[in-house]
Amino acid sequence: MTTQSRKIFIDSSILIAFIDRGSPNHLKASKAIEDLARIGYRLYTSPQVVTDSYDLLYREVGTTVALEFLQAMLQTGIEILFPQRADIITAHRILSVNRDRQIPLSEALNATLMQKRGITQILTFSYWNNLFGTHASNLTTI
Repeated sequence: MTTQSRKIFIDSSILIAFIDRGSPNHLKASKAIEDLARIGYRLYTSPQVVTDSYDLLYREVGTTVALEFLQAMLQTGIEILFPQRADIITAHRILSVNRDRQIPLSEALNATLMQKRGITQILTFSYWNNLFGTHASNLTTI
């Protein structure tokens, strides 16, 4: 019997809900992240997710919260996966082959980074295209 990988990719929708206590998803995001830490999951994200999260917090909540978020990301155990040229080429291929699916570049690139690291789950409140056989975790539906 194959054991499920204890790796999960964290999307900006989760990070923002986790930081923004006013978010309707704050409690779900907090519980999901706490549960993952408790059961020993390795957490991953990408520079695009960090940038998008920072920018949204900066615009919606303010500079102080955005800077605290960035500081926390630098101190946390969440590993940031940086893309290489080959990853961008792979993302381009995904987009070219799936023209009718309306996949954003950031999502194709994140899927590429996940596939490269053997990460099959993403923690997100957003729609996920299941690229490379990845799937959205059910932790946010609990």
